[in-house]
Amino acid sequence: MPSNRTHAKISKILIGKECRRTNKIMDYPVRFFGKGHRILFHDVLSAASIGYISDGYDGIYSGILHLGVDAVCSKYPVVKKMLEYFI
Repeated sequence: MPSNRTHAKISKILIGKECRRTNKIMDYPVRFFGKGHRILFHDVLSAASIGYISDGYDGIYSGILHLGVDAVCSKYPVVKKMLEYFI
């Protein structure tokens, strides 16, 4: 999973706002579940709801983007390394 900093930078580039609260809340369960944290808050409805409540309309896009970035980085670990290196 990419770091909170990486999620924020990607959001800043693609959306224009970092939406740190959205990304932080979505990844909060990592403290308890580790890599299995995606059982909570990692569906489209939860991501959009968390995003809207924490960062408004930009947060909706950021939450859904968070899901996509996590999915790609899980499937292709080299993408995660590249994102964290270049962003």
